[in-house]
Amino acid sequence: MFFNISNKKSLIPALIGAGLSLFFIKSGFLSLLFLVPLGFLGYRYDYKTAWTAFFFAVLGNIILALGLFSSADTGTSGVVWEILYFTLMTGIFTWIVSPPPESAKLPLSVRLVGGSCLGALLITVIFIRIISSTDFLRYLDSVLNSFVDMQSSSNVVQNALLESITAEAVLETIIAVTVRGGSLVSCFLLFALSRQMSFGFARLFLIKKTKGALGTPGSVQDGSLLKSSLALFHVIPSMIWVFSASLLLVVLMRMINLVIPEIILWNILILCVILYLAQGLGIMQFFLMRPSTPPFMGLLAIVLFFILLFSPVLNLALLGGLTVLGIAENWVPFRMPKNGPPSTPEAGGGI
Repeated sequence: MFFNISNKKSLIPALIGAGLSLFFIKSGFLSLLFLVPLGFLGYRYDYKTAWTAFFFAVLGNIILALGLFSSADTGTSGVVWEILYFTLMTGIFTWIVSPPPESAKLPLSVRLVGGSCLGALLITVIFIRIISSTDFLRYLDSVLNSFVDMQSSSNVVQNALLESITAEAVLETIIAVTVRGGSLVSCFLLFALSRQMSFGFARLFLIKKTKGALGTPGSVQDGSLLKSSLALFHVIPSMIWVFSASLLLVVLMRMINLVIPEIILWNILILCVILYLAQGLGIMQFFLMRPSTPPFMGLLAIVLFFILLFSPVLNLALLGGLTVLGIAENWVPFRMPKNGPPSTPEAGGGI
């Protein structure tokens, strides 16, 4: 039984977490934070509290959606998709951070990747449904016309290029990017960042540490500090063959114009890139967490990282470099301890 409604100590935090999740999803500006309260409960308390909050959040969202449907001119289809999106995304995320005992044996990385694939499938279906409507096409056309009017100048070539951009062409490009890994990347980032924020808040507010506080039985010992496992994250060595094969096959499918296999291979390739990027970030974190690293160097590296991350062109070089670093660890053990063998993939929940 996931839910823990009979426990009053868990019921109050669950109700507060569910309320915060609903507030964030309906706030607009803070809507991307709607998963964080559920993750916080899983890390701060236990999986039963998190699943109880999930139950109340889903119930509250259904009531709000039906209330909006009865008081406004909202289509039935839109309400159903709204309920489906909130239910599945919160359910997947709760399973990732606070799995029940029978699923806790799966490494976090496996749950994160599997949940991201399921979420990406849902986002793709919803997104294609929205952008395929005639209303969206008219809206996109009006936005493009306004953009062309703002950017128009005396340069004849520039004006000709701007006028050649049509709403249909932009729409095709958006769909192509979405089905070729765009939705997978966005979903993975949403889950990963929400997980990290939940983990960080749990570290700040955790007062009494108990076994199972991280959603995995025995993962926290009394008196120990909670640490991020990204520095211990490893991709299994055989994944390099999946990455290489998918890269070559994408080019081949593109040449012979097989669309469906190309889309599938693109998603596999993007998934491999995400994993190696995570491994590159883990290498960077490993070196920053070493006792021999001066604290100011770690702070400087973090500040520099975020400056580069939000700098056009430089952010692509940064992310590409970290991905290459993660791939290179297949041959160079960067995280080899000075007095012992390198950390194993199992230690960091590798995949």
